[in-house]
Amino acid sequence: MDKKKVNKKVIGVLGGMGPESTAIFYHALIKQCQRQYEAKKDDDYPEIFIYNLPIPDIVEGLKKPKKTLEKLIMGAQKIDSIGVDFMVMPCNTAHYFYLEMAKLINTPFICIFLATAKALKAKGYKRVGFLSTETTIKYKSFDRDFEKNGIELVFPDKTEKKRITKIILNILAGKKLEKDKKSLKDIIYRLERRGAEAVVLACTDLPIILKQEDVDIKIFDTVEILAEATIKYAIGEIGKEILE
Repeated sequence: MDKKKVNKKVIGVLGGMGPESTAIFYHALIKQCQRQYEAKKDDDYPEIFIYNLPIPDIVEGLKKPKKTLEKLIMGAQKIDSIGVDFMVMPCNTAHYFYLEMAKLINTPFICIFLATAKALKAKGYKRVGFLSTETTIKYKSFDRDFEKNGIELVFPDKTEKKRITKIILNILAGKKLEKDKKSLKDIIYRLERRGAEAVVLACTDLPIILKQEDVDIKIFDTVEILAEATIKYAIGEIGKEILE
């Protein structure tokens, strides 16, 4: 694509869940601009508004769902009021509230689960491991998007789920522990033995300590997937199909 002819939509990012993964997502957006249309100079990049929104803890459970939804709606409406063309939220767990949020804002809103399911389908994967917070798995806010794209998910067992949640809390606290990486690798190995063809890192904090080079099985990083979909939508490479 000729970057001189790219008309770029204004991007709104509802972040802060967690703050470090939001920073990584921003960097991923920049890299996607360079990759997709060879952005080089400052004015080659799109306008991006990032709102770092502190919300009640959702990693360990939805303890205050009403208050959390109210804060997320308020955050989405703030972004909406700026005049962005669309928005994204780089947090898998917070997507429990996606449908309610989408109803109450005017801005098109890309769903991280839909983008991920489409990426898996495009690569031909049908049975994949799923690493996330216990909250994400418990409330199954991803079901609709994965099912309609023919993706079967393989989940960690109860003990492994609790371990993953503890690892995510460590990452949020700034602790990048080698033992946590080893635990994730062990869990992924067991998912692979149970038939997983690939693994989704369905928490945007997990890629902070686990990379593709750490394991042999194919990893789908939802940070990168959402960043790629965001820029494709921003430059018109994909349309409303990513919003369905």
